[in-house]
Amino acid sequence: MDTREALLDAAAAEFARNGPKGTRIREIVARSGVNERMIYHHFGSKEGLYRAVFEREGTGVGETWAAALAEAAALQPYAGVQLVYRTFFDMMHSRPLFLSLVTQEASDGWGVRPQVAGDGIPEELRGLYERGIADGVFRADVDLAMSYVTAIATLVAVPRMAGHLPDVLGHRDLNEIRDQVVKLLLEGVTK
Repeated sequence: MDTREALLDAAAAEFARNGPKGTRIREIVARSGVNERMIYHHFGSKEGLYRAVFEREGTGVGETWAAALAEAAALQPYAGVQLVYRTFFDMMHSRPLFLSLVTQEASDGWGVRPQVAGDGIPEELRGLYERGIADGVFRADVDLAMSYVTAIATLVAVPRMAGHLPDVLGHRDLNEIRDQVVKLLLEGVTK
């Protein structure tokens, strides 16, 4: 493995665990086995290394999300929202380091990734929800913003609880957890 990749691998693990502020260069160097000066050679600074890690771990996320939203917009409202939530779950939990990095970014004030503008609800999802209300599928008394925030938080948090609740979640695979969580989320907004 070349020194750049060794540094990216080591830094990804450290940044995901400790965030950019809590990670020390010496920890990255010790984990990677690479001389400290190579960080500056390849990335210019610790911040440059963090940005490179974030970009690498997030490769393809935007494209996957955009494709799912486009596909979902063409579906019936229930099936479309189900696809959006399932895709979000799969996308995040297939990239555990990226999920941790995004969580760190949110808690540290969005230093690398820009904070989501507006209410952050994708227009395709908003359209599905509005069509669902008009079609009598979704309840009009459930606020979309609250539903979306609850869904995102739940889709991120529940699988991470498996280690803390082994008797409840430990024996289930991620697909089973995903399907149950999405079903519960959708039952909260359907008539």
